[in-house]
Amino acid sequence: MKQIFIDTWAWYALIDRNDRDHKLAKSTNKQLLQEGYQLVTTNFVLAEAITLIRYHLHHAAAVQLWQVIQATVADGVLEFIRVNELHEQAAWQIFQRYHDQTFSYTDCTSFAVMKNLQLSQVFTGDKHFAVMGFIVVP
Repeated sequence: MKQIFIDTWAWYALIDRNDRDHKLAKSTNKQLLQEGYQLVTTNFVLAEAITLIRYHLHHAAAVQLWQVIQATVADGVLEFIRVNELHEQAAWQIFQRYHDQTFSYTDCTSFAVMKNLQLSQVFTGDKHFAVMGFIVVP
């Protein structure tokens, strides 16, 4: 099965109807699902997305995201990865090595998970993933 990592950018853009990238995220998500991709995300990305949505939108929108995540996992559309100690160690090495970049620690955990799972594509508007050699979609 084809898999693609889904980053905070995509979760936020999918939830916030007023986000400038909302339509792009919706059409990309629809296309990925039509092409048979399974989405992959992590508990760190979910924590970041829920916090961002809570602060920039409202509590109900953050709850909605949690419900969407749970439903897509149950449907087999989303694989939910819990960042483990090995991922965190690799993330910290990335964080330290790329001191000239503005990678968040969550980004670094995502890079580590993607490398561990051998994922090359990521559903995001965050160009940091391209810096690390991943293919950014859209």
